Amino acid sequence: MQIIKKLGSFLVLIIAGIGFLAGIMLFLEKLIIPRDYYFYQYNSVSEKVMIYLILIPAVTVFGVLSGKLRQKKEPALEDTYDLYFFWKRLPRGKFILIALWIIGLYCCFSSVTIVTKDKIICRSPLHPSGITYDYKDVTQIRAAFGQRRLAFSEYKKKGNFYYQIELDEKKIIFDVPGVNENIKRYTDDTYLELEEFDQKLVALGIPKKADETGWEACDLDSQYVNRFRRIIALH
Repeated sequence: MQIIKKLGSFLVLIIAGIGFLAGIMLFLEKLIIPRDYYFYQYNSVSEKVMIYLILIPAVTVFGVLSGKLRQKKEPALEDTYDLYFFWKRLPRGKFILIALWIIGLYCCFSSVTIVTKDKIICRSPLHPSGITYDYKDVTQIRAAFGQRRLAFSEYKKKGNFYYQIELDEKKIIFDVPGVNENIKRYTDDTYLELEEFDQKLVALGIPKKADETGWEACDLDSQYVNRFRRIIALH
């Protein structure tokens, strides 16, 4: 029964963590991302770190509550290295950890690139309001499929399509953008936003490097693979 209760508590915390993430995403879209956006993409590293920053509070709360309940039943646990007692012995340090977690979460959620009808907005921890560029400010385009079997960044994995632009010597990757749900053609036709974006940039004469090597490894539906190949073929 105790195991079932713990698993139930952990499940509740996971659900709460997912709900918290959804709430943050909603907050971001409403207050940080402009209403007329077409799509947006987080920094690839930030996306990975973000997952851990969401899980850390869930695991910590579960560990502390679990240890507290065990301590009530077995006071001798006071001498163990349980997460609850570790947390209990940090009267000031815990606030520092919470502050670092908030800063880390802020850095992740503020590292986002937003594309509108004719602008590209690059937001970062140092520029939370964002630096705005015109499409014509893009200096280079690259479209290709990932070639690595193992990679930290998802877009580098074998068969995964990615679209890269360069702005002020910064490389910005779009692989699975979040689209504006109010734009029906984007919600009905996945990755159409990247194809339209590419058409506009190419029409401006921006140099493009493209390589369809490895497209056979892409495991998405053929309609999306064909779209990626059209993007690569357009010059």
